[in-house]
Amino acid sequence: MATERIIVNSQEITTLKELLRPGLEAVFVGLNPSNGSVKKGHYYQGRLGRRFWQRLRECNIMPALAEGAEDDDAFMHGYGFADLVRRPTGSGKELSKEEKLAAAPNLLARLSKTGDRPAIVFVYREARKFAGPALERMGYRLLAMPAPYATKEEVFHSMKGLRAALNRNAQVKRATDD
Repeated sequence: MATERIIVNSQEITTLKELLRPGLEAVFVGLNPSNGSVKKGHYYQGRLGRRFWQRLRECNIMPALAEGAEDDDAFMHGYGFADLVRRPTGSGKELSKEEKLAAAPNLLARLSKTGDRPAIVFVYREARKFAGPALERMGYRLLAMPAPYATKEEVFHSMKGLRAALNRNAQVKRATDD
């Protein structure tokens, strides 16, 4: 299980361990971990999380991944995972605006420890709203997943654009590594 104990507001909590390292193609950034995902020790394990993995598979962004441990497999293929706010909740509505604002600089610091600038794929609009501007100023390329309840047509077009952007990012990354 990929969990860790951290201190948040002077309290020790269990949360998902972020999957970050140098050399990633992209990092998927969510708003915060769900309680269910923390319990299972893997990113995106709830109802909406299962939809996230399904969309990545259907659009050929990810290869076949081990069900229930997709994040670990994706990490081996060059995709990282992090959240704006590390504190798990039953719903993102439990997070205050102040907590999200305070989390943005912390996310930037955690991402900068990789030493490079992978593409950042925001899984939820709310995370991009709070962290996107600072990440963009620091030179990160920002991308987005479609909204969880987007229409099939919106999902198709959004995921097609995301796949193309990730492919371009991988080509540029390989060219600069050579």
